[in-house]
Amino acid sequence: MNVTLNSVLLPDDLVWRDEFEWAPVEQVVTPTLCGALLVEETAKPEGRPLTLSGHCSRAKVQELKVLEAQVARLMTLTLLDGVARSVVWRRPGVVAMPLIEMADPEGGDPYALTLNLTEVTP
Repeated sequence: MNVTLNSVLLPDDLVWRDEFEWAPVEQVVTPTLCGALLVEETAKPEGRPLTLSGHCSRAKVQELKVLEAQVARLMTLTLLDGVARSVVWRRPGVVAMPLIEMADPEGGDPYALTLNLTEVTP
C-alpha cells in the first residue's frame, strides 16, 4: 500500500503525531451562580487535525510545495491503513528543514518534513 496525497507519493514511514489528540465531541462546562455545572456537548463531524512527520528528499519537498500553493484544494490522503481521507491544508501546510545545511542543496538531499492537514467531510 502506498502513502499518497492526491497523486503525490509520500514516504511510507510518516508518523501521524496527533492521531489520538482529537475528540469527536466538543464539550463546554459552565459553572452556574449556585455552583452547579452546566455541561453542553455537541458532535464535531469534521476538523480533525492530521499532522504527519518524517523524512524525505528536497525534490519531494518541492513537489509538495507546489501542491500547497493551490488555494482551497480538497485533497485525498491515503495512509498505510488504506483509508482514503478528505483533507485540506492547515497553513503552513508543508514545513521542511534540511538535515544537513548546505549552501547549494540538491534534489536528493534529506529533509525533515511536517505536513499539517485537517480532515474534512467532502
